[in-house]
Amino acid sequence: MLIYILNHHYLMMKNSLFLIIMCFAFNMYSQEVVKPLVYNSQLSQKVKKTKKIQQNLNISLPFFDDFSQYLGYPNPVLWHDNDVFVNRTYPVNPINIGVATFDGLDSIGHPRAINETAHGSADYLTSNRIQLSTYSKVYLSFYLQSTGLGNEPESNDIFYLELLDSTLVWQTVWDTMGYALSDFKKITYTIDNPVFLHDDFQFRFHNKATISGNFDHWHLDNVLLTESSLLSDDKEDVAFVYEKSNMLNFYTAIPWKHFDQNRAAYMSNTMDSWLRNNYSTPQSVDYRYDIFDQNNTLVFHYPSTGPTRNDEIPVFNGTNYSYSENSIAAITVNNAAFPTSLNLDRNDFTIVQSIATDDSELFKANDTLVFTQFFENYYALDDGTAEASYGINASGGKVAMLFNISEQDTLKAVQIHFEQNYEDASGVAFSITLWDSQSGEPSDILYQSQIFYPEYTNLKNGFFEYVLENPIVVSSSIFVGWEQYYDDIINVGLDKNTINNSRMFYNLGGGWNNSDCADCDGTWMIRPVFGNLSDLSNLLENKLTEFSIYPNPSSDKVNLEHKEVFSLVVYTISGQRVLQRPISQYHSIDVNSFPKGVYILEMTSKANTTREKLIVE
Repeated sequence: MLIYILNHHYLMMKNSLFLIIMCFAFNMYSQEVVKPLVYNSQLSQKVKKTKKIQQNLNISLPFFDDFSQYLGYPNPVLWHDNDVFVNRTYPVNPINIGVATFDGLDSIGHPRAINETAHGSADYLTSNRIQLSTYSKVYLSFYLQSTGLGNEPESNDIFYLELLDSTLVWQTVWDTMGYALSDFKKITYTIDNPVFLHDDFQFRFHNKATISGNFDHWHLDNVLLTESSLLSDDKEDVAFVYEKSNMLNFYTAIPWKHFDQNRAAYMSNTMDSWLRNNYSTPQSVDYRYDIFDQNNTLVFHYPSTGPTRNDEIPVFNGTNYSYSENSIAAITVNNAAFPTSLNLDRNDFTIVQSIATDDSELFKANDTLVFTQFFENYYALDDGTAEASYGINASGGKVAMLFNISEQDTLKAVQIHFEQNYEDASGVAFSITLWDSQSGEPSDILYQSQIFYPEYTNLKNGFFEYVLENPIVVSSSIFVGWEQYYDDIINVGLDKNTINNSRMFYNLGGGWNNSDCADCDGTWMIRPVFGNLSDLSNLLENKLTEFSIYPNPSSDKVNLEHKEVFSLVVYTISGQRVLQRPISQYHSIDVNSFPKGVYILEMTSKANTTREKLIVE
């Protein structure tokens, strides 16, 4: 099968001939499709937008930010604006945990322009005022990476360093054009021109990009302004580099009652952690982790034999140090690390990892890593953040992801994180489907829902909870996914930081295959839900039960009931209208003359519109 992967450069029609070829190919071939994001759904739920700091705030040297202490927006004590996205998921082999990411989005994660080809000024990261009149020379340094796990900037996508002179005019002193993914590069600029050595001095980073989406990524780290050349040259730092501190087998979250009743099935024996040694020699590091409950009470300490364990961390040589892969002894996990509380539906614990190093005090902020282990009402294989979107373009196509459920329980809903893209998929019908597992692949259908449509929301970290009209009791291994009824792409979030492709299957009509296209590595953001549902879900559940349709499937008459007068439109699965009429509160339609197949019933009352699948046998 021929597989093409779209990126935003194709969408922007930068190569017309190639677009024509791609469109022709799409009409001929069904395939997996991975695309860059158009929105950033993380910003609006990470932190609220902070207010800009007043310009009369002055900062003394050294000025330093490694972006390890904030998420979402930058530290307002240091920075004046909120354009960049501070995160821990986009960089590849970061200098330490946390970067500031520049893209084509505005400060709330929306495209700056509707026109897909729009290109221009995008994000700014501007320091607050710094008094430099008493210095004859200062040193500004930073680390920069192109692309990361995001979208590669092209040659017309420029990254700038600009300084504010004594006449309050911004001057560009350094820039670079887009280039392919590489390691972080350190850039150092000496400021000794008197025009910049004044008491209203500021510096800023700025990018030009395609401003119609989440494109053209640059990742900034370790911004330092100092009068000391020694400190400017100092790179001696041992730091955490990734946020993951998962103590569970496979999952990032599972229902608390499932975990508490069968810890052996879900608890990992070890917890991995990643460090980077930026010294030129191996470093001795004392490591520990502590777990705190919701009342901030210490409930577990590692190691059990003392305050810390000591490890020698080798010099970074292109790969990070992994306690699971590189240490003589892995970090162990105890089944009793999370205290038993059987009466709780949900629970969470804070895991604080820390290392004691010989780093300069300036670099010690990244020596502590705080992670929250959530036990919610769902199973999650993803980490909650999307770096791309995934879909298939086949009518009748199916997508399925494997979940191993050790406890028998009632599956009540499925959460899905859909990503908005240029194509409007809000009217693309799909049904949530559950399959049995046989030899590690989807087999018999256990359940298929009514017709649903993609919903985009900032609630639940961008997930929308689709309530099943008939909850189903499940246990052991099941596949959760959807069947779609059109060849339009439904863009589900793709988490590229956790890889679960061995659990991910798609079917374009010729049988099940592992998801394996060039950019498909990651995890689809799909989560089966057990236990109590949210208020939003309950409202949706009530809404869905206002209409009654029976029998379904049918080969003769179908009865329709609603408490109000409503209108009915019946479509074929290809979108052709076959019936339209106003309906009283009770009505029946004769489908005896309808060709066998799947139809979509659209029922509209004053209160809402509901669409459901009708099968004519």
